[in-house]
Amino acid sequence: MAIELITKDNEDNEDIPKSLVFLSARRLPHGGVLYELDSTESALWFNNPANKSKFLEHFGVEVVIKDRAFHVLIENVPISFIPDNHAAIDDVEKKAGLKPKSICKARYIKPVARCNPGQRTAHVIFTFSTKEGANHAIKFGLAVAGKKVYGRKLIQEPTRCLKCHSFNSAHVAVECPQEHDTCGTCGGQHRTAACTVTDQSKYHCKNCEVEGHAAWSRDCPTFTNKWESYKNRNEDAKYRFFLTDDPLTWETINDPSRSGDEDVNQDHRQQPCPQHQQRFPPPVD
Repeated sequence: MAIELITKDNEDNEDIPKSLVFLSARRLPHGGVLYELDSTESALWFNNPANKSKFLEHFGVEVVIKDRAFHVLIENVPISFIPDNHAAIDDVEKKAGLKPKSICKARYIKPVARCNPGQRTAHVIFTFSTKEGANHAIKFGLAVAGKKVYGRKLIQEPTRCLKCHSFNSAHVAVECPQEHDTCGTCGGQHRTAACTVTDQSKYHCKNCEVEGHAAWSRDCPTFTNKWESYKNRNEDAKYRFFLTDDPLTWETINDPSRSGDEDVNQDHRQQPCPQHQQRFPPPVD
């Protein structure tokens, strides 16, 4: 059943809807709530800070409305790149030909301090404020710390509880019903961070109950099966870009017209066809 919120204070303003219709509400694993609105006009109503404040008056002082963001995983970024440096982010935007503030933030998947000795590059998640900015980065790549790097749309993976390491329940560690911690590396009854096992042959996966790999391994058969099932159910995971009204963003990952690999060759990415050149303006050198 749809829920309608009347906005009486805006009756004389034709640009703001006189009512907001919520089609559904879904609780997310981290505790947030995702609302589905009936129209783009209703969603844009929340861009006004005053409207946000009025809406949040009924939820409590610690509740916030998070703007939607679009995440792109950029691979093999030089670790000299500092994500917290606003000047570095501005430089990436400028060289890519993006509008200022297109990139909301950036972060390494794994802290640089935990990189292996001698490691020179790492993967970074760039968060964009619009689909267009994210699609531009996917299509043309980014120039980061003096290196041209490429990536792909980041798709949410199946949730793994960091306490019991199960993929079978939609819960996170804080809600885990298991009393003790289970190590994701060796399967023992201790926290993963406290594990001293470094020999991969002694790793034990609690999901598969086999030796040789950890519960956090992306090669884990349990994870692989869950991931493939999740992608088959998630329509968005089938597309290379974030979907917009532009048909060029409807390209599927397994499109036979592509070079056949998720990491399409660099020549293709650097020299787009005239159609793509028109829709996706090339980055600035």
